Amino acid sequence: MRVSYLVVVTIAVLVTCNPATAQSTTDILQRLEALEKSNTDLKKENAEFREKLRRIELVKQTATMTPAAPSTTKPVASYTSTSMAPAYKAPPIGGLAAWSWTGYYVGANGGFARARTTGPDVSFDGQGGFGGIQMGLNYQFLDHWVLGFEQDVSFGDIKGSGPIVGGGNTGTVTFKNDALGSFRERVGYTWDHVMFYETAGVAWTQAKPNIVITSPFTENVKDNQLMTGLAAGIGIEVAATSNLTVKAEYLFMDFPDKNFFANPALAGTPFSQAGAADMHIHTFKVGVNWLFN
Repeated sequence: MRVSYLVVVTIAVLVTCNPATAQSTTDILQRLEALEKSNTDLKKENAEFREKLRRIELVKQTATMTPAAPSTTKPVASYTSTSMAPAYKAPPIGGLAAWSWTGYYVGANGGFARARTTGPDVSFDGQGGFGGIQMGLNYQFLDHWVLGFEQDVSFGDIKGSGPIVGGGNTGTVTFKNDALGSFRERVGYTWDHVMFYETAGVAWTQAKPNIVITSPFTENVKDNQLMTGLAAGIGIEVAATSNLTVKAEYLFMDFPDKNFFANPALAGTPFSQAGAADMHIHTFKVGVNWLFN
């Protein structure tokens, strides 16, 4: 009888804890009735178990029919929640506008120059600083290429002197350039905000020679001539902001065959130039431009 008792208890526990795998309550009761027919004592004991099984079944039915009370606990926010996921703005459809060198510009520059003047009766070097302004126009095409024009004018104190050669006279010749400028094309290749370029065109300078004779007599004669020639060079320009650019440039200027003191009254005197002189000027400058694009 004790074995039967344990069997009944085991079946009741299985029904309570794991209704999915255990047999139904009806099947269990049928088995108990079959056992009771062969055992009178077991019949009395099983009456109590039937009542327990009935109560268990009633509790199960009540729990199934009663809706669960709504939870008052607020959900914990987390980044896995859709409503709390961090929001990201989509990039603009067109993207950021690409930098362009197209536009006109104005700016200022300053630098250092070395000059050399040579002729039949003169040969000397000069040097000095200068500063000026420039303006120009750029047009960018084929993504990386830039075509433009620039005009500049500068003022400075570029001068040199040398002894008078020949004629039996003692003295010095001083040569001064206090103004110079150019009008040039520029062709450049760019990498975004950086442009390397070549430039070439025409140039001019205001030359002021001065002859001072100290022996066998004293005399001081001055002249003022506009010299024209050609210019060529290279440079680099970098965009510091959307409008401000900075540049560095080397320029070579050639002013050939200029006659000074071209006065017939001076022919045959120490003040008469024996032949045409040639002048070369090398300029090294840095500058800033404001680009209107």
